[in-house]
Amino acid sequence: MSIISVDGLRKTYGDLVAVDNISFQARKGEILGILGPNGSGKTTTLKSILGLITFDSGSITVKDVNVQKSRTRAVGHMGAILEGARNIYWYLSPKENLIYFAGIKGYSRRSVTSRIDRLLTELGLDDVRDKEVREFSSGMKQKTALACALVHDPEILLLDEPTLGLDVETSSSVRGMLRSLVKDRGKTILITSHDMSFVESVCDRVLIIREGSIVSHETITSLRQKFANKIYLLELRGPVGEDFRGRMTDDFGGVIEQSASGEVTVNLRLDAPMQLLDVLSMVREHGITLEDIRVVESSLEDIFLDLIGKIWE
Repeated sequence: MSIISVDGLRKTYGDLVAVDNISFQARKGEILGILGPNGSGKTTTLKSILGLITFDSGSITVKDVNVQKSRTRAVGHMGAILEGARNIYWYLSPKENLIYFAGIKGYSRRSVTSRIDRLLTELGLDDVRDKEVREFSSGMKQKTALACALVHDPEILLLDEPTLGLDVETSSSVRGMLRSLVKDRGKTILITSHDMSFVESVCDRVLIIREGSIVSHETITSLRQKFANKIYLLELRGPVGEDFRGRMTDDFGGVIEQSASGEVTVNLRLDAPMQLLDVLSMVREHGITLEDIRVVESSLEDIFLDLIGKIWE
């Protein structure tokens, strides 16, 4: 069931086209990642869904509520982190921020006290609940912003770079929390992020935007099936001359590395597995011994960079 519908969204700033006639839907109970280079229109898209900016044309509905016509009703279903932790008050404590954001959503302090305590504990903010946010690291500020986005228990979360400034352990904790919110409570989450490993581990589908246009809209599994190449790592022993290096680079795009001890590794990304037979024939032809061969699947970052690179060409 579609819970967010974006149809023909277009937004310009003077001569700059920030978002160019994009359409997509987010379904209830999924995490949708929105990826793209800086300036591609990711944040503009989130702000449009939240009704924070006026777009030129198109329509956006949230739970069948038109954002332009009934922004207050639409926003009532959503929580958000935008542009780092700038949507919280740095001279208030985490607890005071949570009380404030619950209050502007119409909740009394008493009605959300247990939820505030739970969020502070789950996000590792309990020990600093009464300290001013301005004293925090960027990661602690980000965790406070996430808590504020969740305080009114929204059905939809829009998170712009939610792992910005977080250490590995906290990022893993946030990943688990988001998956739990979807699996156990049926939330819908939209995420923009430069952390490809985070997106790959948490998102169900990925929307890739470049220069305001959608260039790919796939599940993680579908992206792998369509665009992933296998990377072959060959460990070699023997004389690796310039002729071999040149042919390996020119014919197969191989990257050759040699350690101080003389061990040679060839990194190959092949279009078809049958090409490996040609590579192995070349290895034998030059009297080089193949010590080991390993296969590594392309990561989401590899796929993203390849896809964006092909579009730029």
